[in-house]
Amino acid sequence: MAKHSINLLQADLLPIKALWTLTRVVTLWGIALVIMLGLIFITQWQVNSVKAEFDTVNAINTAQTTELKSLELAISKNRQDTKLLTQLNTIKLVIANKEHLHQQLTDPSKTYSAGFSSAMVELSALHDKNISLQRVNIGHGNMTFAGLARTPDAVPNWLSGFESSTFLSGKRFINFSLTENEQKLTEFVVSSAPSKGE
Repeated sequence: MAKHSINLLQADLLPIKALWTLTRVVTLWGIALVIMLGLIFITQWQVNSVKAEFDTVNAINTAQTTELKSLELAISKNRQDTKLLTQLNTIKLVIANKEHLHQQLTDPSKTYSAGFSSAMVELSALHDKNISLQRVNIGHGNMTFAGLARTPDAVPNWLSGFESSTFLSGKRFINFSLTENEQKLTEFVVSSAPSKGE
């Protein structure tokens, strides 16, 4: 069959399709508008949520401030009763005086009756047939024993027994004198007090 027409339009002569068409630009703007509206909605929702939380915290703060003011007012009105305060001070003074009196009565360095009786009981338990006590002085934390001994070595032997004593152990005797009298007996003085010449 014979051709009656010739196509002179070749593909190279066709116009190139534009990348940014009006339809595509309008579509892109529409998508951007939807995204922006979505972001605005989310941001507004977050702002509303934070505002609601702020309002709640602010209401709590206001309530607590009011309560604090009322408590401060109640504290300022709560004055101490002068009469009760005077009674309390009097009771404290009486208790302090009783404690001081108790300390004075139980202090062994200031009370000698219990200490003296304890010492007498222990001295009788430490009796030595070679020692004859003639004078015992216990007072003001010091002790002095004076007497006669049959032999000079009887005194140190007798003093060594003080170690087993409760009342007399640990006492330091700083004055010690031995002399022989006319009857050939040893007179001794043992004292924890310093001599008057010292």
